[in-house]
Amino acid sequence: MRVHQWALIALVAVTLGACSAPARVSRIGTAPLPPAPVNAPVALPTAAPASTPERPTPENFAVPHSGPIAVLLPLTGALAAPAGALRDGIIGAYFDQPYAQGVQVYDSGADGLLEAYARARADDAALIIGPLTKDDASLLAAQTPRIPVIALNYLDAAAPLPADFYQFGLAPEDEARAAADDAAARGLRNAVALVPEGDWGARVLDAFAERLQQWQGQVVAAARYRPGVSDQSKLVAQLMGGGAAQARHRDLLAALGERVEFDAQRRGDIEFVFMPARAADARMLLPQLRFHGAVGLPHYATALVYDGQIDRELVTLRFCDMPLMIAAANTAPGQQRAALQGLPQTAQALRLAALGADAYRLASARLEHRLQAGSVIDGLSGTLEWTSNSAIPRKLDCVQIQREGLRALP
Repeated sequence: MRVHQWALIALVAVTLGACSAPARVSRIGTAPLPPAPVNAPVALPTAAPASTPERPTPENFAVPHSGPIAVLLPLTGALAAPAGALRDGIIGAYFDQPYAQGVQVYDSGADGLLEAYARARADDAALIIGPLTKDDASLLAAQTPRIPVIALNYLDAAAPLPADFYQFGLAPEDEARAAADDAAARGLRNAVALVPEGDWGARVLDAFAERLQQWQGQVVAAARYRPGVSDQSKLVAQLMGGGAAQARHRDLLAALGERVEFDAQRRGDIEFVFMPARAADARMLLPQLRFHGAVGLPHYATALVYDGQIDRELVTLRFCDMPLMIAAANTAPGQQRAALQGLPQTAQALRLAALGADAYRLASARLEHRLQAGSVIDGLSGTLEWTSNSAIPRKLDCVQIQREGLRALP
């Protein structure tokens, strides 16, 4: 096994204390693969539909057997980097099992998805993990596979869904829904939302607003900021309901001809703020929010906001993320360096490795008949619940940035 696969397991051991001795290898098909390009783009799975159809009941499907778990990933080409991180997580989880279902890896980037799928069938695969992209997931679903599939992306809500076809991925919408859940659990129902311009911001806002509405809450006002622009004061003032007060202050200045102290006041129905942003944007937006009346309000973001650097602007900010990333952030630097030696370290690679590890654990549990509606797995990417729907939800951990690190919300 390559050194960075062992390093992944070491990180899990250091942060979560959950590593057992590697199992004896019964079968693993990991032929030498070309290294992933350093600058390859990272393609995140698209969002899970807000509601997903129930899985059809499998009929006349093959009984699980000793064939391998087939991993279909584009290990060459533009998506080699994220695919490689997923593969490393899968293989790391394989070696971390006390007993393990064999794994065979197929490069859909070199062979094409349908050729890789045909080879997996010829090898009598018991289950498929993959593919990675939404288009490939749709293509595989159209083949009506006769074995279980855990796709690492999501189909469109209206797409036909084969029996035993599961959808499991990472999406920022998960973090937005988790923020809404956490706020609602604390009795907070009315939010203002400040999201970045563009499709990403629209998706996150929609997911947040829909989940909050399920808790009988609402987004009372929303605004879209332009990332990288330092002065957003006019936009923030309007969002917080202080635009009219500012106008009255300007009129008073003009009438009196002398300086009059301005006391920003927010609208009275705001209970908390939702502000998904990168760390650099958050550091510019938070002071402006506080100036315009948001002092004392809980502020939620998505995990994108945490870059490992804690300063006074970010302290008290809340966000929800996968357990592995939170544990890694709170690991002592010396331990973390030892655990991560040899592992290409970007936060995105670690997230994808965690997703791969959890996909393998789900696959093993599915083949061993250990999953039924309501079953829960404490994964690295979240708490996974096996439901009657095809999309496997991830429950995330919510934390608050404090001066000494990330702390679980009480």
